[in-house]
Amino acid sequence: MDENRTKEQIHSHADAVQRGDFDAVIADFTEELRAQAPQLTQTLPQPVTAASVVNIDFGDEECVALIHYAGNVKEITVRSHWREVDGRPLIFDAEPVE
Repeated sequence: MDENRTKEQIHSHADAVQRGDFDAVIADFTEELRAQAPQLTQTLPQPVTAASVVNIDFGDEECVALIHYAGNVKEITVRSHWREVDGRPLIFDAEPVE
């Protein structure tokens, strides 16, 4: 994985969630994960007023990002697993962190 490109994509993803640009958010998901998008978005604060990338850990074939989302009355951190698909970093798994 290209670390710089992946970091940029992760930060762009967090910004898209904060903006409410769910077309861009869904575009960052693998085809398999897109079916789970409604359940994943329900875990987020409504609306998301702030998003910050907490940590990014790179492995050989994937990376794991922790992104913290905050709203007026709710906050959540999501762990997302990214890998390169057709030359582009995409999320293939995501779950809230307890």
